[in-house]
Amino acid sequence: MIRINLVPRAEARRQAARQRDRQVAIVVIAALVGIIAASEFFTRRSAVEVQREADLYKAQLAELTKKYQETVLLGRKREQLEAKLKTIDILERQRRGPVHVLEDLGEATPEKLWLTEMREAGGAAVLSGRGLDNQTVALFMRNLEDSPYFSNVELVETKQVEDGQAKLKEFAIRSSVLYAGRKPKARNPGGSADASGTKATAASGGPAGGAEKPS
Repeated sequence: MIRINLVPRAEARRQAARQRDRQVAIVVIAALVGIIAASEFFTRRSAVEVQREADLYKAQLAELTKKYQETVLLGRKREQLEAKLKTIDILERQRRGPVHVLEDLGEATPEKLWLTEMREAGGAAVLSGRGLDNQTVALFMRNLEDSPYFSNVELVETKQVEDGQAKLKEFAIRSSVLYAGRKPKARNPGGSADASGTKATAASGGPAGGAEKPS
């Protein structure tokens, strides 16, 4: 049987064109899907790498934070130990302080000066006595200032008195007493002192008396 194509040529061309368009559209869509799929793959792969690095950095940060906290804790413990040692040292110096105060008081007392009384309360002391002259009293005050256990030495009063035929200077001196001590100053070479100490309250004495050695 012989077939005759009755479709006009123009319609045939349009159908061919539509078929080509569909093929092109399919190809374009397939390419887009491939591009999207590839992009998603690489994006996910990059996200995994970033997450892995983030986890690593978090672990390192946690380790550094732990070490820092340990260092801070050790620093605090060190400060506490240093404070305790400092307190123990102060208490130990305060325990030995009264003995050293009396020793320095005796060493600071010139040969021609006699203490008759020492009153101390709340770290403040008043020293009373007699000296040969004003220079001897001044030397005694300088010696006290040189001692690590006395400070703020001030002359309260001084007056001329007679003891028999001798004329002496009666004085009262105010001073702070530092039982814990401080860094000592250089001792005045001119102030040779009596090696004996003095009791907190001594009986009234004259030139024949001298500083009384502590028991």
